Amino acid sequence: MASKLNISCGSCRYEDISKTAKQWCTICEEGFCGEYTRKNLNEYLDKIERKLLLDLKSKYGNCKSEILKILKKLRQIEKEVEKLREETLQMKRFASDLQVFLGTCHLNKTMSKTIGSLKEEIRSCTKNRMEIDVNHAISFLENEGKLFGEIKVIETMANLQLKDAKTDQAQIQIHGYSQSIQNVNLKLKQKFDIKGSEQPISGCLVLPDDRIIIADYNGSGKLMEYNTNGQHIRDIPVSDRPDSLTLMDTDRIAVTYGESEYLEIINTKNTSERKRVNCSDNCWGISYQDQKLYVLVLQQGIVVMDLNGKTLNTIDIDVSGVYFITTTSDRIYYTNYNSNTVHCCSMTGQEIWEFKDKSISCPRGISVDHNQNVFVVGETSNNLTLIQHDGKDSKVLCTDRDGIKSHYAVNYNKQKKIVCLSYKDGSVALYQVS
Repeated sequence: MASKLNISCGSCRYEDISKTAKQWCTICEEGFCGEYTRKNLNEYLDKIERKLLLDLKSKYGNCKSEILKILKKLRQIEKEVEKLREETLQMKRFASDLQVFLGTCHLNKTMSKTIGSLKEEIRSCTKNRMEIDVNHAISFLENEGKLFGEIKVIETMANLQLKDAKTDQAQIQIHGYSQSIQNVNLKLKQKFDIKGSEQPISGCLVLPDDRIIIADYNGSGKLMEYNTNGQHIRDIPVSDRPDSLTLMDTDRIAVTYGESEYLEIINTKNTSERKRVNCSDNCWGISYQDQKLYVLVLQQGIVVMDLNGKTLNTIDIDVSGVYFITTTSDRIYYTNYNSNTVHCCSMTGQEIWEFKDKSISCPRGISVDHNQNVFVVGETSNNLTLIQHDGKDSKVLCTDRDGIKSHYAVNYNKQKKIVCLSYKDGSVALYQVS
């Protein structure tokens, strides 16, 4: 041992420090103590750690830069689609039928090209996963280990798919829009009475998983769940009398409470999960679209709010006699009970068309199909009418001659093509649309 020979540490001696060596290095042919070795080792580890972190920062920055480039391209495509959508709406409002036909052909070609670019961008997206490849020579730090390891970015195809919108898209659906509403028919699937109610059912929803949610504001004051066979499953706890309903996703709905001046977002599978949003006055009709809620609030109009209840915009319309509303991605629809009118406007409130016909008296519930044709309930005319997407034609689908009087609320499930229709006597019917 070096200590038995009283040999000094060579490394310490270079620093004018006198320390006894504990070991002899046969390569350097001098003794060394452990302290200086630890200091050098720590400094070296710090150095290669900094190098590793710089490598990580650099490669993370490169990945982020590529993602930002893709986002920039997607935003540009979004602007192009929005421009085409506005052109489509303006053309349909002011152009002749021939001009609409010719313009539609041109816009479809442009839209197809734009959608093609969008699909190509999405297909080319990669999914990045960062890993550290540890240097197995780390045990030989001074001689072998130049790095802790190497940062690797593993790129795999993200396999993202663009789902072509079949409803509410800017591109005009030639096949859908040209299909005559006169060919649309209803076939009764099921009719059932709502438990404990003999009053008008104020709201109904057909959920994607076949559950049916019923709001009974005028009768029992309950929110109930049924299946498509008309079997009562349960009562959903509510804090007041529920009026109108809108579907947010498979599990969540939004419910208004009328004169109580507030609404709630409720998870129907976990009813303890709910959020209350206060309104400034009576709130009636409600519709969900693109992470926003559109609420009919007395004395205000259509209040647009985010899911935290923050008011984003208020569309100034006369809401006296307006109790039902529905939306698509670019349109708002509502009925006016007092004036016997059905209205379609843009998301900013600019009226696109107004429908008034003697076939509809005291319009109530309203819903929209996948071609933007509009289902409207006539309370005193005792019928359900389908209005063409441009407001120029209509067809009465069912009347009191079909055996049930006084329709009230309506909901159309686009995926299953089912109409849920409620009545003033506290019953509900399901119709298959063909």
